[in-house]
Amino acid sequence: MSSSSSTFRVVLPEGRDDSGEDEPLLSSNTLANPQHNHQHAVLPAARPLSTLILYFMAIHFLLAFAEIILVAPLIRLFENSLCLTHYGFPDGGVAEALCKIPEIQRPLATIRGWKAMFDTIPVLLVAIPIGKLGDHHGRRKIMAMSLIGVAGSLAEIFIVCTFPQRFPLQLVWFSSAILLFGGGLNSASAFMWAMASESIPSNKRSHAFYYIFSAFYVAELISSFVASVTLDISPWIPCGLAMGAVVLCLLLLVAMPDPRQSATSDHIPPKIGDGVESTASPLTASTPRTSVQGLMSAISDRNICLTIPVFLVGIFRYAMLNILIQYASVRFGLKISSGAIFYTETAFVNIFLFLFLIPDITSYVRLRFNVQPSVIDLFLVRTSVSLMCVGCLAIGLAQTNSLLPFGVFVFAAGFGSRVSALSLVSYWISDNAKATLYAAIVVLESLGHAVGDPSIQQVFAASLQLPPFWMAMPFFVGAAFYSLAAFSTVFIRLNKPSADSSETGEDSMENDLA
Repeated sequence: MSSSSSTFRVVLPEGRDDSGEDEPLLSSNTLANPQHNHQHAVLPAARPLSTLILYFMAIHFLLAFAEIILVAPLIRLFENSLCLTHYGFPDGGVAEALCKIPEIQRPLATIRGWKAMFDTIPVLLVAIPIGKLGDHHGRRKIMAMSLIGVAGSLAEIFIVCTFPQRFPLQLVWFSSAILLFGGGLNSASAFMWAMASESIPSNKRSHAFYYIFSAFYVAELISSFVASVTLDISPWIPCGLAMGAVVLCLLLLVAMPDPRQSATSDHIPPKIGDGVESTASPLTASTPRTSVQGLMSAISDRNICLTIPVFLVGIFRYAMLNILIQYASVRFGLKISSGAIFYTETAFVNIFLFLFLIPDITSYVRLRFNVQPSVIDLFLVRTSVSLMCVGCLAIGLAQTNSLLPFGVFVFAAGFGSRVSALSLVSYWISDNAKATLYAAIVVLESLGHAVGDPSIQQVFAASLQLPPFWMAMPFFVGAAFYSLAAFSTVFIRLNKPSADSSETGEDSMENDLA
């Protein structure tokens, strides 16, 4: 499962264009919505909004938990499989310390890198067809299909790692093919956002998305801690918890009311631009043709073109953390279970930033100094990318493991670059072109994952043959890419906004002052 978390590397539905003051970072583009009263009136009163938000928060939490908790355990299982094979399957197994030799770590990095690339291919191949199925048969059913595919993929990995004498570790690549059944966690997350966007009234959507998105960081905090505690006991404990999270998510889908059916049963489905369907996930509202057209439209705009490097380098943030666990284990002798604490640290940093610091500061700056939201977003983009550059350098230059947390802290402080960049580009395009552009960004980032993740892993595999200082080569390469992205943002100019952008900024400022 490539993080993606990846994590989740899915574009958040843009329901932020109606009430942005509760969430300045995520919603700085405020537009009037003529369909607001109609949407609010037709939603069933018997289905409390707070209950829906809790459902979506729980689902998002479980999706993130299942992915993040697997990072360190899968490294340990893969390493153990290669280690047993290398030493000829001795009785009693092999101590973890004996598995840190280059003869094991190089193929480990290579296998993980190719698997990360293969995991992105299902998103590229089935995202649009699966989205069409969701439109015709209901997103909840198709999301359940995606989760079943995830469970099957995990089962295949677990079987290969359980019987290393019978199955070579390279067979874990086949788990990516199983993800073609539904598209994996990325598609499941996209369906979750699409259901949320069409079932939550527009006047509350921004606020709801804020809390739903924050569930990811809570999951990151809890899952990384649980992984670090249980990994020393057995890597199978967090693996079992991940599978349990997927199953529990399926049960939640069965228990919750169907948001799509409830939201559309009493009225004619609104057309694109009415504020409900237009905020659905780009993966479910686009076609290959519109995605290509959106990409062409984006690269024709100078400012958007200069922002593209921010999206491309932003996808490396979790790949870097993924490598950091293996890097710290090899160079400093840090246990893989201890390396999972780095995810806990990033979660703390981002929870503090997204829940408290950035929203309060941006609101204060807008009201106190009458600063346009686009100016604030551009500042956040530049600052975030620069922080990731400095953080990568700090990690690479750290000569002891005690200095790594400082580098991770600075690096994690820049994780908001993608959200700020999404908000920034919204000022340069019209409403009816946003979904197309976001779909193009998803495709672009998926291609970046397919190429970038294995490339970074290959750089790390090659660096293992160099002196200890140069084992940090992936972080130096990452710092170089982040510096290039930061340099590109220097040339972004906001002094000549389009008419739509100006109106958007003025409306947002008026709402701020109100």
